[in-house]
Order: sequence, then structure tokens, then C-alpha cells
Amino acid sequence: MRYVCLGYVDAPAWESLPLTERESFRDECRAYAELLAEAGHVVACEALDCEENAATLRIRHGGTAVEPGCLIVGGRTTLRGMLVIEASDMNHAIQLMARHPVVQRGGSVEVRPAATSRTAGRVDGGEKILRKFAGPVETGRSRSTNS
Repeated sequence: MRYVCLGYVDAPAWESLPLTERESFRDECRAYAELLAEAGHVVACEALDCEENAATLRIRHGGTAVEPGCLIVGGRTTLRGMLVIEASDMNHAIQLMARHPVVQRGGSVEVRPAATSRTAGRVDGGEKILRKFAGPVETGRSRSTNS
């Protein structure tokens, strides 16, 4: 099954890092994505450019309006990248992403099942899955349990 994983970091903390630390962090993320790819889990992987280089499109007065920047502006967290992975189930996807450098360095990763032909058109977005994940997540640094 495919899962879309969105990586977020604290925007002020990111901006305060020296350029060499940002590059080191990007290298760690690339290395982990390559490790997942070698194991056959990566479908797509992209780091995202800064918000200032984004454009948001909306319908305004019957036409398309192009607004500079991201859809969500002024938030403390910023979307920095995305991975589409193959995993056996949600628990497996969580286990894979728990080791991602974004999580290990205090950021967040949203793991969401990709819509299927059965769920893509549903008003509620898809089938609800039981939110009880199997046991502790091994992160390499500490243990946490999700319930």
C-alpha cells in the first residue's frame, strides 16, 4: 500500500541554522531516502524549495488568481519535503518514517494512506482505520508508544 509522508520543520529554528547545518541535515534526509529506496520502499521523493518561491492558485471572480507564497502562511511549521512510500500497512509506514531525520531532529512527519480508486471520491476522504498502532516505535534514540 502507498503512503504519502509529509515532512515539517519548525520554520524559525530552520532559518536560524547556519547554512552548513542545513546542508548536513539535507544530506541526512537524502541518505535516509536512498536507504528506503534501496529497500524498495520509495515511490517518489522531493525536497521542497522555500515558501517565498511558491505560488498558490485560487478561483477568484471567475478566473484563476495566482498568489505568491504558500497556502498556509505565517505558521510556525513549514512543509519541507514529501515521500511516497510502499509499506505493508500503516504500522509499517510509521516504523519506516520514525527513523527519518526530520523526526529524529524534532520535526514532524505526517503519514497518510494514499487514496485508492475505492476511496478517492468519498466525501470523508476514505475509509477510517483503527488508530491503534502496534506497539512501540523504535527510533534509535528513544522509545515512544502510539495509542
